[in-house]
Amino acid sequence: MKKFLLCLLGLWLLTSSHATAVDKEKYWLFFTDKGPGLHKAALQRLEEQLDERLKWRRSKVVYPGDPLVDETDLPVYAGYIENLTARGLQIAVVSKWLNAVSVYTTPEQAEDLVALPFVKNVQKVLLGKKKPIINEPDFLTKPLGETTPHVLDYGPSLIQNEQIRIPDIHGVGITGHNVRIAVFDTGFNLEHSAFAHIDIVAAYDFINNDEDVDNEDGDQFDQNRHGTQVLSVIGGYAPGELIGAAFDASFLLAKTEDIRSETQVEEDNWIAAAEWAEVHAADIITSSLGYLDWYDYEDLDGKTAPITIAADMAVQKGIVVITSAGNEGDKSWYYITAPADGIDVIAVGAVNSAGLLAGFSSRGPTYDGRVKPEVVAMGVGCYHAYPYTGFGRGNGTSFSCPLVAGTAALILSAHPHLTPLEVRKALTGTAAQATRPDNNYGHGLINALDAVNYHGVVTDPAEFNRLVSVYPNPFSYHAHNELYFLLDLQEYSPVKIELYNILGHHYGAVINTDIAGSKEHPVPWSATVSDKTLPSGVYFFRIHIGSYMQTGKFTILN
Repeated sequence: MKKFLLCLLGLWLLTSSHATAVDKEKYWLFFTDKGPGLHKAALQRLEEQLDERLKWRRSKVVYPGDPLVDETDLPVYAGYIENLTARGLQIAVVSKWLNAVSVYTTPEQAEDLVALPFVKNVQKVLLGKKKPIINEPDFLTKPLGETTPHVLDYGPSLIQNEQIRIPDIHGVGITGHNVRIAVFDTGFNLEHSAFAHIDIVAAYDFINNDEDVDNEDGDQFDQNRHGTQVLSVIGGYAPGELIGAAFDASFLLAKTEDIRSETQVEEDNWIAAAEWAEVHAADIITSSLGYLDWYDYEDLDGKTAPITIAADMAVQKGIVVITSAGNEGDKSWYYITAPADGIDVIAVGAVNSAGLLAGFSSRGPTYDGRVKPEVVAMGVGCYHAYPYTGFGRGNGTSFSCPLVAGTAALILSAHPHLTPLEVRKALTGTAAQATRPDNNYGHGLINALDAVNYHGVVTDPAEFNRLVSVYPNPFSYHAHNELYFLLDLQEYSPVKIELYNILGHHYGAVINTDIAGSKEHPVPWSATVSDKTLPSGVYFFRIHIGSYMQTGKFTILN
């Protein structure tokens, strides 16, 4: 039976070319079907068009021999869209997963649209809950003190990483390599020194419909602030300052949230970004935005909010979906926000450096009684990049979320065959209160070391794939012809060596080749970049041998 769902909490008024700000709002129109046609043939063509990475990820969540695509992959029927535009409706977002479009229209027109024969139901677009500024002090109850030596220099970011044992995983060369993470946020300043190394596969601005995810004309000056901070916690790499939890991963960046005070954040951008990320073969989606306005607690049941339905659908297609639980814990509404209510979505709460729950961290349960959040990580005094230059600390589940997403990337880097539910189990099954979850901490503080080893102990690759030494060190162009990296290789392996100067400038890969297995194999390098010699100074390098990573440094003296 057709339903018209209109919440009575108040109306958000939009402008458009067809009506004034007082009579235009945004609605979902859900369709009855994908239109006439031979769907079986269309599905077969779609499966043939999938790239190999996407096929691999989807194959993990279907039975062998079953198709990798279904009707949710078919596009929305063009005839339905044409019918709506002919009526003067402005289409905002088209969702093939939900078989729906979001449109700008009036409440009166929306009531009329539900009578169309191809419209199943009409529903108000869910509005975003603006992230409150967290004024809780940046207290660090666990001082740095004596720490265990690590392969990487984490600087002030050591606390948030060491609390969940991420350096122990980095130390055996598992750094997120070959994992693709989609980050949905406000925008990103990729010129920051923390991102000199970062691998961006694709980026899209769902606010302005272009590929520029930094600030643009019309944006507030700090539009890119939150996204830059969040991305640095998971993907930053600035030795001595900040090391991201999965700095060696590849990234898909989606600018989905308009922070202008007069503009409400809308769930349809998030849903469009999820479908875009899925097509770009994302392994993980991490999002630090919660949606609440227009919905009651009764709607947080894992099957009502369109954004929650889409988030769970992404999991069904093989993506690990991780989202902030929310920062509502110290308010009259203290519950999680959508899509954290998703059945298979991993919701993340926040603790301080002593492992105590942050007052702002949103709590469960969902309306249908499920425990939320799933897990917690540090979200008080979390070290991150500032939007333009420098570093500092911040509070919120926005920061605990990327720490958990980074840990999920480490799990997949070590065990790429795992499904989203197996990654979820590795996180929850090894957390601090795995056997006694509650609606404050969920299953508790995560443990990256145990989570990575949950589905099989990872052998230290350094035992057989490693850098033995770099020589001559110091290197002089007057005295030496080549610099050598001495490697132990168990088997035929791809080897890539990336170079940085002491200021963090990334010169790119100076060596990228395949090398046969051998003991103490010398790999020569001319110590030049683009046939040019380098000035005197200290240089850092990262060497990748398959999935193993090691860092080192050498000095050039002229």
